[in-house]
Amino acid sequence: MIRNYLICLILILSSLIGQAQVVDSMQVDVVDLVVGRKKIEETNDVRNKRKVHFSILPAPVSAPGGGRVIITSINGAFTIGDPDKTNLSNVYLLPFTDFSSRYGLFLRHNIWLPNNSWNLIGDYRLSHYPQYVWGLGGNSQEFERSLVDTDYSRIYQTVLRGISKKWFVGPGYALDYSYNIEETEIGFISNLENYPVETTDPSVASGLTANIVYDGRYNALNPPKGAYFIASYRINAKAFGSDTDYQSLFIDARKYFPIQRSKGNILAVRSYYWTILSGEVPYLYLPATNWAPATGIASRGFQAGRYRSNAMIYGEAEQRVQLTNNGLFGMVIFANIASASEFETQNFKSWKTGVGFGLRAKLNKYANTNLALDFGFSEDFWSVWVNIGEMF
Repeated sequence: MIRNYLICLILILSSLIGQAQVVDSMQVDVVDLVVGRKKIEETNDVRNKRKVHFSILPAPVSAPGGGRVIITSINGAFTIGDPDKTNLSNVYLLPFTDFSSRYGLFLRHNIWLPNNSWNLIGDYRLSHYPQYVWGLGGNSQEFERSLVDTDYSRIYQTVLRGISKKWFVGPGYALDYSYNIEETEIGFISNLENYPVETTDPSVASGLTANIVYDGRYNALNPPKGAYFIASYRINAKAFGSDTDYQSLFIDARKYFPIQRSKGNILAVRSYYWTILSGEVPYLYLPATNWAPATGIASRGFQAGRYRSNAMIYGEAEQRVQLTNNGLFGMVIFANIASASEFETQNFKSWKTGVGFGLRAKLNKYANTNLALDFGFSEDFWSVWVNIGEMF
């Protein structure tokens, strides 16, 4: 399996078109390797005149229940307006299938209008997505595992208005919709049937969000410095089509410390708190590892949904190092810690840790976009994560 991921570093096909700005001539990316030294200058002239750049990444990953998922990640990055006053926008399209049990289409966007006057953030998913689930709380055991087979759709859309240079506020809409729900491979008891709130089929959580955001990053794909903060309050109500009425709060903070900016040496830290404030929550929409309602990837080293409860705390630190002076290759080491509360409390007794390392290859020197290939490990699990851009 590891060999397949390493082969991806060599077989990546990228169509990369740069925005109208000058890039350090010493910087090198995958396109430069493909065209060769003799054509780099000619290719750079063409890329410098373009407004949008695309990256294409085919990558195999593990799937719950066995088998492989083939993911083709297509990313487009561009700037709307003056690049000196407007953050870099990006759009992800991720169709995937394992030709058996898992398939779907994800569309994510983070669009900045001129002068950062508005920020549009969206996460749209349509999938057949079997996933393992465990018992509740921070110390659930492996024998409690069962497999929940379900079709899943998501519509998250947030519209933020700039109120100062880096602060934004605005509303959003959030829909989680699961149907054709079937629990199998029950090891001890049925996690769905044992949960106090009945899991209906379909299971719907629909509500409005109120958001306040600080964003001091120019490039969210690979932040060289700055900070990010979001507080999102979600109100799910039967009036909006939700099965139950409940409210939740999600707070996420990130900071990027350039230690040696010229060497691309950056310390990145992140922490979030996700909790249910009141009401009855469907089992599948409780706070859980790898399901945080935020941009980026968290909980590397943990299986999706491994720990689940009414509240969760998470922290992570990652050291990013540039290995070559031309910026082509780099690496990271990271560690994270997570705790799901004792169910129906804010008591965080059990803390779980994950560690790992990763490799980086520059896909696009104009957008400073990397191919990220990470290996994460926890107490009873390990896996590989592949992404275009940094994980957070």
